[in-house]
Amino acid sequence: MTAKRDLYIVKLVVAVAIVGAAFVVAGGQPSGSETARSTATRSETLIDDFSRKGQGSALGARWRFLNDQAIGGASKGTIQFEDHEGISVLHLTGSVSPGEKGGHIQARLALHPRGRDYDARSSRGIQLRVKGNGETYGVHLRTRDTRFAWQSYGATFKTDGKWQNIELPFSQFTSTSVPAPLNTMALRSVAIVAADKAFDADIRVDRIAFYREGPMYNELTPEEARVILHKGTERPFTGKYDKHFEKGVYTCKQCNAELYESSSKFHSQCGWPSFDDQIPGAVKWQPDSDGMRTEIVCANCGGHLGHVFQGEQLTAKNTRHCVNSISMNFIPASQRKTARAIFASGCFWGTEYHLQRVPGVISTTVGYTGGHVENPTYKQVCTDRTGHAEAVEVVYDPTKTSYEMLAKLFFETHDFTQLNRQGPDIGKQYRSGIFYLNEEQKKTAEELVQTLRQKGFDVKTEITAASKFWPGEEYHQDYYNKTRKTPYCHIYRQIF
Repeated sequence: MTAKRDLYIVKLVVAVAIVGAAFVVAGGQPSGSETARSTATRSETLIDDFSRKGQGSALGARWRFLNDQAIGGASKGTIQFEDHEGISVLHLTGSVSPGEKGGHIQARLALHPRGRDYDARSSRGIQLRVKGNGETYGVHLRTRDTRFAWQSYGATFKTDGKWQNIELPFSQFTSTSVPAPLNTMALRSVAIVAADKAFDADIRVDRIAFYREGPMYNELTPEEARVILHKGTERPFTGKYDKHFEKGVYTCKQCNAELYESSSKFHSQCGWPSFDDQIPGAVKWQPDSDGMRTEIVCANCGGHLGHVFQGEQLTAKNTRHCVNSISMNFIPASQRKTARAIFASGCFWGTEYHLQRVPGVISTTVGYTGGHVENPTYKQVCTDRTGHAEAVEVVYDPTKTSYEMLAKLFFETHDFTQLNRQGPDIGKQYRSGIFYLNEEQKKTAEELVQTLRQKGFDVKTEITAASKFWPGEEYHQDYYNKTRKTPYCHIYRQIF
């Protein structure tokens, strides 16, 4: 395109050979040199099977041994890579001495050799095959949000002296001193950990992987593989979606992830479908191999979409996603299964920031609701005279997430015991509110409030039937993603 415009459990290499494909994990995306895939099944992404006879993993980084001595602890140990019962394993041994500050030994692996984020949103959790000495061990994950050594997200498992297959869903991981929910699109490292009490650790790991359920990839024709896998380009003005403007959503041809709303598509006359915005988090930008352009790929599977250009002044957003039609499918609005929810919890920037990171959320819009003025502006709402609340409208896929899950996150990311304020933001426009769209949503909200009150919270959240939702000004939309700042008064804390 012109400038105008990632006897035992079968090893992954065997599984890939069976489906006639090779897949190299690098930062969660397929490499440019992989061979074409022709099937839809792939249930896991290998982290390591220790077949490389050393610290180097399947992801390219190296395993490291860590303990608590950096904070004055006395735990000691080592990791070794060895053959055990004819299997290549990682062997973690040592003694754990908790002391006053806690103690641990661990084998840790960076998920990207250059320390970048690893996107595991398409996975359900961590799968490993272990043989331990009857003690309880853990898997710890670190993310972009774990800035200090003592911060992590962890899940535990009990060993029994025999080989075991362990699956730890991401939903079981709880935070340690991290004021944010686990962000699976920004993982940095994984670790096998012995901690929490004094004991002698002895555990062998045969393999570790991200796992998922069901099919991941659709079958690709040779021409689709040329573009999507090998970063080719279809000829201009030949794609089926070049002049296509039906209402609906454009999805990834390879994995079905939603990429673009039809409302963001525009006539560019460049010969390829053009969009001036993406569904938040759906498209990844990365330097193109030509050293000049910016490539866009599906954030879920890494399939090549095309390129993105800025500064052309073609729309108010001054951005053009130039996408190959062959990289996409289209779902008409009449066939799309979605649900809506509206929440208010203080400044809508922070409310949106947390809700849009839930897997299954399709889009978020910040705006105003619950007031008596037609089509209010931000300036009017800030006078605290229109009756509106700063709110967020969420469109989500009910097969991937639930209203209850969204409502729980809503409560866990703001102080719902404050009346008509949130932190330094004072006024009725900053009130805590759930604006229900049907009786089922109302019942769910009321049950959650009752649970919170039973836990001892003085809940000030209002539960009100939804009225007209007025979208806010463009500069308020997706604010924290655009500015790369962190919400100052919306901090995650686990409650439920």
